[in-house]
Amino acid sequence: MDIFCKDIAGEKLNLIELLRENGVFFSMPCGGNGTCGKCRVRFLFGAPEANESDKSVLTDKEISEGWRVGCKAVVTGEFAIELPTKEDDIAVETDFGNGRNADELKNGSGKEILSQDTVIAVDIGTTTIAASLVDRENKKTVATVTSVNHQRSFGADVISRIQASNNGAKELLKKTVEDDLRSMASRLGADYENTEMIISGNTTMEHLLLGLSCETLGVSPYTPVDISLHKAGNFTLLPGISTFVGADIVSGIIACGIDESEKICVLIDLGTNGEMAIGNRERILVTSTAAGPAFEGGNISCGVAGIPGAVDSVSIKDGDVSYTTIGNEKPSGICGTGVIEIMYELLENGLVDETGLMDDEYFDDGFKIADGCVFTEKDVREIQLAKAAIRAGLETLIEEYGTDYESIDRIFIAGGFGRKINLKKAAGIGLIPEEFVEKCEAVGNSSLKGAVMFAGNPELKQRFCRVSEESKEISLAESASFNDHYMDQMFFPEV
Repeated sequence: MDIFCKDIAGEKLNLIELLRENGVFFSMPCGGNGTCGKCRVRFLFGAPEANESDKSVLTDKEISEGWRVGCKAVVTGEFAIELPTKEDDIAVETDFGNGRNADELKNGSGKEILSQDTVIAVDIGTTTIAASLVDRENKKTVATVTSVNHQRSFGADVISRIQASNNGAKELLKKTVEDDLRSMASRLGADYENTEMIISGNTTMEHLLLGLSCETLGVSPYTPVDISLHKAGNFTLLPGISTFVGADIVSGIIACGIDESEKICVLIDLGTNGEMAIGNRERILVTSTAAGPAFEGGNISCGVAGIPGAVDSVSIKDGDVSYTTIGNEKPSGICGTGVIEIMYELLENGLVDETGLMDDEYFDDGFKIADGCVFTEKDVREIQLAKAAIRAGLETLIEEYGTDYESIDRIFIAGGFGRKINLKKAAGIGLIPEEFVEKCEAVGNSSLKGAVMFAGNPELKQRFCRVSEESKEISLAESASFNDHYMDQMFFPEV
């Protein structure tokens, strides 16, 4: 058990800010508003008086045991707390199977196979970061490392981070991601300051990395400072399409070959921002829908990222629950794939109806998956909102393109859990059409794959710029049909 102990006699400091200064980061899906309870900590001694956030999120028993909501805890004097389970070992699908884990290069065993022309390809996701060391001369991915994006301590979604940046945390957000990248470069055996880095990611993540103002990202007409392909020091920033459809989608389109395909294809990124694209070499439409972080464990009462112990698969039969966890470790929460499977199983067993109403027996206290791991009525609503947003965005995009299910050749499912998702169950909750199941290809981190492709072949510059400039964005906020689809998709299908 890791313990943080401090004596700040004479001062009163916010606990989370103090921990950040000491390199300790908490996931805060609510952005520090004191409402989600994910940053709860247990004081071994020196606990502050319980405040309104504590009383609304924690039970009387938990408060008496020293638990507090970290983001609202003001500490003074001497205290000690238990640190939460680290998310640094998060399981991330990094590419299409290329490259080795950096552990294989320990003791310099991999240095002899490297040329002098090495570059690091990076995908900066809202939740996680992945980086691959690419030997450009030998055209190979040598090793890959992953990390939690420690900006999670400012909120689970881009809106929270935009607000934090605009409220004075711009430089701290920049330093946080720089520290993550520096650590990852070191794990790859590279010099952070002098190694070229090809950066892919959503538009907000690229702005935060460079310390650009986010003031225009969160207000209409949502204008980014820069989404072009450009260099900044040793960084090469891949181009995006708009504030809401970034370089990660451009990279994904190219990685999946959509821009060179004769047939119509769809790319769906099931990350926090719910970006998607449809098209072929003749025309590409893109859009983004506010899915929120539910499919990455955010805003789910026992939700976690894909860390060891996260429940990732669930089955309910005759009232008995069986599950698996990442690494076969003791359950630590529910990750995105587990959330989808739990939702499907509850529907199939009649424990949740098509409106999202949970059976009376579980309405108040939730459905128990394992000790300390419960799925609640609130969680059902989070999934309803997220899946309705994704599906309605998809239906609108297909409609705008002027095509139908039958005419679409392939559907690429990208995102942090793209390879592990149970497509039958995803269709069973209405996340994707049933007609797509046989056409789906789960591709994992297509954003990193695109960055790796660019790193290995800079001549792809024209292709990236063409996709960025010629793809047309469909604004769902201005689409009347999106609202109709959204209301329809709020209902779960009959399982």
